[in-house]
Order: sequence, then C-alpha cells, then structure tokens
Amino acid sequence: MKKVVLIAGTEHTRETLHEQLMGYIGDIAHIESYAIDEGIKNKIEADIVIISTNLIYDDSLKHLKEGCKLITARRILNYKVIENLLFIPEGEKVLFVNDCKETTLECIDWLKRLGLSHVEYIPYYPGCSLKQEINYAITPGEIDIVPQGVKHVIDIGPRLMDIVTIAEILKELEVYDKKWEDATIIYLDKIVSLAKKLADISKEKTRAFEHIKIVMDGMKEAVLAFDEKGRISISNENLRFILGAKGNIIGKNIREFFSSYKIVDYLLSHEKDASSVFEIKGEKYIITKFTLEKENIIIATFKSQKDIEELEKKVIRDLYKKGYYAKYSFDDIIGKSEELKHTKEVGRKIAKTDLTVLIEGESGTGKELFASAIHNESLRKNKPFVAVNFSSLPENLAESELFGYEEGAFTGALKGGKKGLFEQANGGTIFLDEIGDASLRLQTKLLRVLQEKEIMRIGGDKIIPVDVRIIAATNKNLGQLVEKGEFREDLYYRLKVMYLKIPPLRNRREDIKELFDYFINKKGMSFKISLEVSNWLVNYNWPGNIRELKNIVEYMVAVCDGKEISKRDLPFDIFYEHNPLRQDLKIILNIIEDLSKKGENASRRKIEGICKERGLNLTEQMIRTRLKELEKMGYIKPRKGRGGTVLVKTI
Repeated sequence: MKKVVLIAGTEHTRETLHEQLMGYIGDIAHIESYAIDEGIKNKIEADIVIISTNLIYDDSLKHLKEGCKLITARRILNYKVIENLLFIPEGEKVLFVNDCKETTLECIDWLKRLGLSHVEYIPYYPGCSLKQEINYAITPGEIDIVPQGVKHVIDIGPRLMDIVTIAEILKELEVYDKKWEDATIIYLDKIVSLAKKLADISKEKTRAFEHIKIVMDGMKEAVLAFDEKGRISISNENLRFILGAKGNIIGKNIREFFSSYKIVDYLLSHEKDASSVFEIKGEKYIITKFTLEKENIIIATFKSQKDIEELEKKVIRDLYKKGYYAKYSFDDIIGKSEELKHTKEVGRKIAKTDLTVLIEGESGTGKELFASAIHNESLRKNKPFVAVNFSSLPENLAESELFGYEEGAFTGALKGGKKGLFEQANGGTIFLDEIGDASLRLQTKLLRVLQEKEIMRIGGDKIIPVDVRIIAATNKNLGQLVEKGEFREDLYYRLKVMYLKIPPLRNRREDIKELFDYFINKKGMSFKISLEVSNWLVNYNWPGNIRELKNIVEYMVAVCDGKEISKRDLPFDIFYEHNPLRQDLKIILNIIEDLSKKGENASRRKIEGICKERGLNLTEQMIRTRLKELEKMGYIKPRKGRGGTVLVKTI
C-alpha cells in the first residue's frame, strides 16, 4: 500500500481531514497525519504528501524528505453543518471568522454562491477590529479568533478537501478509474442529503441544487441525475454540451434529449449499477449508472471515446505492474527444425480461434512459452494473461486462489473478500499449468467454469459470469490418468478442443546449437565450444529438455576459466552418460544418497534447503511430487512418520 501523509496547520484540522481521507482511500493506502502547531519531530517520507493549505506550504517543506509528491488541498466549507446557517435571521449581520484574509473572503464567496445570501457577511481575521456589536459569528474551526461579546457562535468545523483534490489524490494513487465512482457516490450522497435538508428547511430547492451545480460543473465526466420517471434533477455543463442542450433542463424528462430509445431504456431500467457503451451524435460513450436508494435518485456518468482509450491504456499498464501479461511471442521461440516450425504454425492457427487449448509436452519443453505466444497472437492480447501452476499450488489454497472468497468465508479471510484468478483474468486468458496435478474436487469446479462460464466465490451465494479463454498444459498423459480414474473424462475432452503437442528437444536436435548460442549470448558473453562438447550437446538425450540445456549453460559459463568450453566444464559426471532420468530427479537422488552416507534423515525440508544451495529452486510441495515419481520408479521408499526417505537403488 502506498503511504499518504497529511500535514495540517492545527490539530483540529488534522483530525477532520484525516477522517475524510480515511473515508475515501483508507482501504487502499496507509495514511499518517501531522499538525504544525503540535510540532513535527522527524523528517517525513511518503509517496504523496497533502498540505492542507498553501499558508503552511513553506513550513511543511522543512519537515519533508526529497522526492515526495506534493498536493496542496483545495478546500470547501463542511457541507454537513451548513444547514445550521439557515436558522440565522434574514438580514442579520454575521461575522465570518477565519485565520487569514484570503480564506475568509473565499469562504464568504462560496456561501453566497451556494445561495446562503440571506445575511450580511462581515469578514474577520487576525488584525481586524470590531467596531460594532455583532450577535452572530460563523467560523470553520477558528473559535479562538472569534472576538469576545458575540452571543451566538456557529462552528461549522474545519473546511474539507474538495472533490477536485480528491480526484487528484486518486490519480496519484493510480486508482482513479477504480475508485472515482465510489468517491463520487460518497461525495454526492452527502451533497444530495444536504440538498434535501436545504429544500425541506427553506422550501426553495434552487438553493440546494446551486451547490450541486458548482460541484458537478467542475467534474471531468458528464453527469446526469434523474428520478425513476426520468425527470432530471441535476446536470452539468459537460452533459449539456454532449446533448447540445441550451438553457436550464432541470425538471424536464430525459426522453426529450436522447433520440435513441436504447439509451432511455437503459437509463430507466431496474439495474442499479451498470455500465454500457452507446453512441451519441456519432461519438461513443461509456454510460455508467448507480442509484442513491434513500434519495430515489439515479446518477449516470458519461465517458467519451478518448477517456475509454485512456482507460484501456491504464488497464494495460496496471496488468504489467501486476505481472498479468504474456511475456513471449512466437518469434521468441528459438529453433528452425521442421518439427518446431510445424508446431509454431499450428499454434498460430489455434491462437486465431477463441477455443480452449490443451498443450502437452515433457517438462522443460516450453509449454508456458507457447501458451504466452498463443495469447499474444489472439484477440485477447491486450487483456490479462494469468498463469497458475497446480504442481506448486497446495490443494487447500488452490480453490480460494482460483475462485476467490467472500469476507468471513474462513479464518484469516481478508476484509472485503478477495477476487480469484478467474475474475482477475476476465476478458483475457488463464493458463492452467500442470493441470494433471489438479485434485478431482478441483477438476469438478473447473468443469463448471468451462461449461457455464461462471464462478462462485468461497462463502458466497452470487454467481459471477467470467469471460476467459482457458489454456491448460501438462507433462503427463491425461488419457492414461482418465483410464486410472485420476482425471475426469468429461473435463479432459472439454480441455482438448484445440490440442498442441510440444516436441522434446531430442526430437529437434538441429535446434540445440542455436539454443545453446542463444543462452550464451543472452549472458552477454562469447565462448568457443570444443568439438567434444559440441558432439556431446547433440548426442545427449536431454531428459530435462530446454530447461536442462539452459541450466547447463548457466553452469558452464560460471565455471569456465578460459574462452573455450571443454569437457571438464560440464556440470556432473552423470552428464557424460546416457540416462533417461531427469536432471532434477538425479540431483534429489544424489542428495538422499549423501544424507544416507552421513546417517541423516532425508526429510523434504532438508532436501529443499540443499537443492537451493545447488541452484535448484524447488518448493517443498514440488519436492513431494518428485519423491513420488522416484518412488514409482523404484529408486526410493518413504519411512513411516518423520523418518524421511530410504534410498533403494542408485543411478
């Protein structure tokens, strides 16, 4: 979470503005606040610093470290208590008391524009003298400045940050499009509530709507508010410009201004919160509407095509920040062998469809590379690409990660719940790697997503539609798993609509030298390769495929002393022999053998630590999977309890 710091002149102002900030961004940012009059001891460092007024700007800078983004707040009177001013008798002389001339005159002007001009305001600030008896004084939290003798003092509290400042803060936090509607609802809800109170007290609705008009006309979006029958209660200048409407349209019906019956039907439909795209006078707009139920008011905002394009650019930027993007294209897949060319050609054709894909291939052949390339060649290329690996995802977490959960669904659930990966991939592609490791229970849930295109969060009762393309991958033979009852047959055929088989490296040996040179060049280095090593590269069986080749390059570059890679620079003696056992399994077996010789238990945690020391990053879950493989192959057997693993035979 980004850190936001508020600096105010007084403690009273700090408390008020801190509370306001919590209401708008308390769930997405860490907020701290300080008051100048209370003293600030340490230097402040934050992503964003909000200074309550330009009067304390210079004092605030003394307490800030360099590099902070500064926002000087624009302030308006607290609309929560403005209704109290209506009880002042008409024509009464009233002191408006504030801490400086500039803000005092600014507040008086704002009150008059709001329609509260039934009294005569007299500005009062430090340096002024009172030459007449005054019965009423209004102050935004500066009670100490009010002169003695005033009978009625109305403290309307410190001024609040206006909606323009809130919008600027949301933009700096990069959550404008996500939070703007929520912020608008909060702001408008208070304004509409104020409008109702003003109308009830004064019997003059124009006073309330004048305030709302000031706010609305300052908004970037076009805004329209109306009742369930379509009678307009609020509009701003941007809306009137879009519609080409002249003069006052308050009280008129929306049907008079929208020639498209589809727009009218949409605005008056019973959907409380919705967004849709419509064309108005040749330009496309996203119309988003929401309902203030207590006030029985529907508010609609209109965003132009330019805003839509900017939003799409921002979405793409956000995807890159989250890592939800496909890193590779077909051009990144190295090799010129006929088998690889054919596989890439099939992959490009599959990409043009929007059908589910199953990719099969041995470990290390580049299944995720192909999945990424298919996404980047598809119509979903500007949407999320979310990858999840079932072999490294514990079963107890898999369901909540994929489908999300509601608040309170289980102990430790986040407040407000959490979106699952399917929701986060909406509109794009989700890559289900090592699908063969998914439990039967999870397979059933995945089948529902494929069939119904909808999910339900854990602990929820709401069906959530999702528009995702599924690409699944496995290094296992799913057909055999189906025969054994370990994989659902219906899910298997749902996944295998489009099918891609990735060839192992030993089937395209003409690509080995090119891949070897590519990995060397990627390190920014240049080496000659001895004939012996070159022959070994081509003749080796490569059970670990391209991943194994890349690891060998990493090793040889690190240990080679000269400019030529020779036989002695190969990683281990086991590489000199043809052995079908994968390199990661060989390493684990060697670790178990070493521990056995030392008389130590070969626990998964101990194996994990030694693997990391040897440059093999495997989680405990991944080691568990590999130990099961070795057990099936007859190399090891587990001891009961915490006895670790017993070596049955060596390589």
